[in-house]
Amino acid sequence: MKEKLLLATQENMDLLYKWANDEEVRKNSFSTEKIPYENHVKWFQRLLEREDCRQYIYYVDDVAVGQVRITLEGDKAEIGYSICAAARGNGYAKKMLELLRPQVKQDYPEIKLLVAKVKPENIASQKVFLGLGYEETYRQYEIEI
Repeated sequence: MKEKLLLATQENMDLLYKWANDEEVRKNSFSTEKIPYENHVKWFQRLLEREDCRQYIYYVDDVAVGQVRITLEGDKAEIGYSICAAARGNGYAKKMLELLRPQVKQDYPEIKLLVAKVKPENIASQKVFLGLGYEETYRQYEIEI
């Protein structure tokens, strides 16, 4: 099995749109509403121009099965990722995130910490990060008033 992370290009825009609007992805995102295509196009164009953000596509045997994005802030990079519906449950998230660490070290040697924010009900992602040695550092509590 040949795996790789490649920088997203203009050709990946529609694929990322499809993945972003997947029901499970929306449920596990902090913004759960469907994304209108026009908004995605504008967001994606800005993304490709940003210096503080990188979007990678994860390939297994030349088939795109996931995406991972990092957003830089000082010496930290925040992770956002998803695996396409057809490939979930095969351990690809863990494999993709294992590839991410050396990729970030190569692309951004100043980054010292990878951070992931995960919803409490997203047990699958919690297990992935904990299984890779990430530490839970805090929980947030809130109440509507």
